[in-house]
Amino acid sequence: MAPLITLFVPGNRSDFISKAAQYNPDAVIIDLEDSVPYPIKERTREEVAAIVPGLEVDALVRVNSEPNLLEGDLRAVVSRSIRGVMLPMVEAVEQVQLADRLIGKLESENGLQPGSIKLLLILESARAVLRCYELATAAARVESVVFGSAEGGDLQRDLRCGWSIEGIELLYARSKVLLEARAAKLPYVLDGAFSRIKNLDLLRADCLLSKRIGYDGRTLIHPHHVAIAREVYRPTESEIEESRRLIVAFEKAEAEGLAAISFEGKLVDYAMYKRAKALVDG
Repeated sequence: MAPLITLFVPGNRSDFISKAAQYNPDAVIIDLEDSVPYPIKERTREEVAAIVPGLEVDALVRVNSEPNLLEGDLRAVVSRSIRGVMLPMVEAVEQVQLADRLIGKLESENGLQPGSIKLLLILESARAVLRCYELATAAARVESVVFGSAEGGDLQRDLRCGWSIEGIELLYARSKVLLEARAAKLPYVLDGAFSRIKNLDLLRADCLLSKRIGYDGRTLIHPHHVAIAREVYRPTESEIEESRRLIVAFEKAEAEGLAAISFEGKLVDYAMYKRAKALVDG
């Protein structure tokens, strides 16, 4: 199952990591980057390596992108106990290819299937957004990109733009990343974290906007956000039922030699039929 609803936990908080599964995310993202102070980064990576095998939920690890930390982080955490690696502050194809080579080498050393450790790229600068398609296609193990939508985050700072729940300030960048990730044929695309941890109504509104744009899910920074995000991004029962009715009506018409029909006040052809099939089939 694709990790569509994911929860960040600081790598230096083993208590948070061990409790994460109870909130039912699709995957936990164990963070070695921003939430871990520099003086304890090396110690934390070893502690995370020891904790991961005992987790009851899929694990992703956000590593540090700095060259002096990246290889050590990867060497500590690449194992059959993790699904993949999140690479932050990606701006150049060479960064993706370096991480790909290092992970490939570690897969070989650890007896893992080549390509089994996935790579998720966090796009959190103007240059990263500009180059989304290039980055997404830079290595076969790239499974998804994550749009850096967090209020007050690196992307907002780099763009020098405002932030609002209406989302107009980041709409172009958010849409561009979605479009180019789809063009790259990535299996799923993730939106970023929502910073206002206590305002669940605003979280829901932001998730609804994100879903309308086309995102499949998102990264989260608070356990109480998981259930709301899952509810919003999941197709509603009415959407599924309408799609089922459409499929039945279209297939009946197709058997009678028609490929364009009127369905509940809408014109339906193969494009709408395929979309309905994709929704129902999951």
